[in-house]
Amino acid sequence: MTTGTIEALMGERLGQACLHVPSARFGLLLALRHWFRPGDRVLIAPTNCETVLFIALAAELTPVMAPVSARDGNIDVDRVDWSGLTGVLTTHLYGLPDRVAELRAACDRHGLVLVDDAAHAFQTEADGRPAGLWGEAGVFSLAKHGRAMSGGFLTTADPAALPELAAAREELLLPGTARAEISAVLRPLLREAVQRTGLVRPVWHTLKRLGLMTWTGHRYPTTGDEVAKVAGDLDAMDPLLRIDLDDWRTRPGRALLRLHRSRIRAIDRERERRLAGVAALRATPWAAPGVAEAPVRPLLRVPLLVADRDRVVAELESHGVVPGFVYDPPLDDYLTTMVAPGPTPGAARWWTGHVLPADPLSAHRLIPLLERLGVRPPLKGPPSDDQ
Repeated sequence: MTTGTIEALMGERLGQACLHVPSARFGLLLALRHWFRPGDRVLIAPTNCETVLFIALAAELTPVMAPVSARDGNIDVDRVDWSGLTGVLTTHLYGLPDRVAELRAACDRHGLVLVDDAAHAFQTEADGRPAGLWGEAGVFSLAKHGRAMSGGFLTTADPAALPELAAAREELLLPGTARAEISAVLRPLLREAVQRTGLVRPVWHTLKRLGLMTWTGHRYPTTGDEVAKVAGDLDAMDPLLRIDLDDWRTRPGRALLRLHRSRIRAIDRERERRLAGVAALRATPWAAPGVAEAPVRPLLRVPLLVADRDRVVAELESHGVVPGFVYDPPLDDYLTTMVAPGPTPGAARWWTGHVLPADPLSAHRLIPLLERLGVRPPLKGPPSDDQ
């Protein structure tokens, strides 16, 4: 198994060429360094994962917080101030598509670069076209989809860009070890074994007691001042860039490439189960409007909106259900000294404070559990962010 083999498989699926990368965040770094210059201002939703922000800072860019919609946590295109921007980074939060056709049109009007981050949206289509294929570049994640816990792809419709991107990949990759390779292959297999045997709850609590789960909050514990000291220095930023993914820039070996190939196929095999879970969660009283009022899609997670969300998360964890993917507080509240406030703080805080990302593959267990726990929708809707 070689990178060329797996790239050909993914390229056939996408209909355009791609590069295999050890993680989506590594592919995003390659894209941002290629299409932007230091200091460029790039629009990013504050409801995003902090690693996206850290990657933008590692590429020496200036993140600009986007307005967000409380319907789905994605970019509110109607409220974007396009002045001074160089580009836009999509969100596709939990697999719910951004209004990406409108973003593409706006970028074309204003001469901006669109990078289509489809890390959450491996199977999502928007306006009849796959997410990840709307921009000058797109990234996909196998760490999230297919449960490979590593791996991803960088794609572009510009064949002339591929040699330079491939050269940058080779320059930035770190050498792996046999021990790291074995660990990377075994981790997803062990996790699936734990889930199948119903041992999630005792394993989760044992790891926490042993101090092996050092990051159990919603945001990684750091401050804007700490990040500012290392921003732009890739090696110094490594502790931030590898949170929850130690081998984010490690060269994969043949065994790991074989695992990644098998997980691409696993994504297709579980598609119908995922759609069924989304349909079930979509019909609950907690489903976000962006899910309830949209077609059923094979989402990575279904955003439910609940009252007293942190209590609900704690109770779910006590029952062996670990939600994850909670991005609270918004990025501009998380790193206040580094990121200027976005234009819709009320919507962003309301969304991140109430969203409960639900795995559609666990819908059959999760829905009765939420009902038994007496979980309610938010008592109040989002505050108004007047223009």
